[in-house]
Amino acid sequence: MKILKHIILALIFFNLPSAAFKFISSGLSSPLSYFTLFLLLIYYFLVKKGKLNFWLILIGIGYYLISAFQYTGDLVYLLTHIIKFFIVVICGQELVKRTNVNEFFVYLLIGSLSVLVHALFFTGDYGRFSGFYINPNIAGFICISGYGLTYGLKDGKLKLIGQFIFTLMGLLTFSRTFIALWLLINLLSVYLNVRNLRIFGLGFLILTTLFYIDEAVVKLENPRFKQLKAIVTNERVNRTQILEDARTETWAGFYRYISEKPFFGNGYGSFQGGGLKIGGAHNTYLLVFGEAGILPFILFSAFFAYLFFQSISIFKRNPNLLLQTIALSVFLLANHNFFNFFYITLTAMWIHHQIEINKRKVPKTVLENA
Repeated sequence: MKILKHIILALIFFNLPSAAFKFISSGLSSPLSYFTLFLLLIYYFLVKKGKLNFWLILIGIGYYLISAFQYTGDLVYLLTHIIKFFIVVICGQELVKRTNVNEFFVYLLIGSLSVLVHALFFTGDYGRFSGFYINPNIAGFICISGYGLTYGLKDGKLKLIGQFIFTLMGLLTFSRTFIALWLLINLLSVYLNVRNLRIFGLGFLILTTLFYIDEAVVKLENPRFKQLKAIVTNERVNRTQILEDARTETWAGFYRYISEKPFFGNGYGSFQGGGLKIGGAHNTYLLVFGEAGILPFILFSAFFAYLFFQSISIFKRNPNLLLQTIALSVFLLANHNFFNFFYITLTAMWIHHQIEINKRKVPKTVLENA
């Protein structure tokens, strides 16, 4: 069973179906995706079943049921996505229950290292690197999730190595969300222990490594990297270039559609570059609200509020859970693939399960002292 578990984790958290599409053959992607779901079903039926994640089951029912009423596309396409989501939520719950902190750390670490392989051997004109994850912003999410997770490791050396690798790989994605979250997580870590201020020294070392890669290994022809170098060397910074393609501008294009149909939404796919023909919302909260209306939006937001406040109550004992919750919830402000990228859904489920098992070990009074 352990072998089967690790095969499934590798397929999902290394994003192998999508990676195969890009780097090997487009014909492998769909079979690998269905093979992953098939293995999840086998795993579920072979293990002893426990409590389901009713939060995500209710969110899925609310989102898909209401958004389906306004959907005018291919019914088979919609049903396929619904079935996939519920297989992941129901069967994946048993997977996350049996995945400990160290195992999760290893998969995120290996996944993040694929960014370096991409930078060294698959360079291109785009100037940003994503490894297995195709999209640099998604790779940045993997890196910041792993970085937050390091605060749950018991081994100090392993923690330091992980922080160095996740930071360097995250910077190679040139994701603004990664950089903002990295700064926020480190500021919060100082609350745990003032000695965590030394991480900013590690950050300086990592920047030096990044500059070395640019000069001696591979040229990082990316506008954001040039702006970063300009900031460090006290040169003139092009603020317009830094702020271009801001997500707030993207979100603004969808506000009108939400206000027109706030109760039952515009239908499945309309905020994913489908029905409205204006591209994707790049915001999961907007997507839920815009496609399925206010009730699923409230439920979805309540789930993350629950994770946030419960992780605060155990922050000093399990700091990684709050840091990972912040990383995930903020990332979803810039991404709308929560329901169809399995590793994002399972990350939320893993955090939820870890909170549930750890909060039972801590008296309620800890909340007052956190």
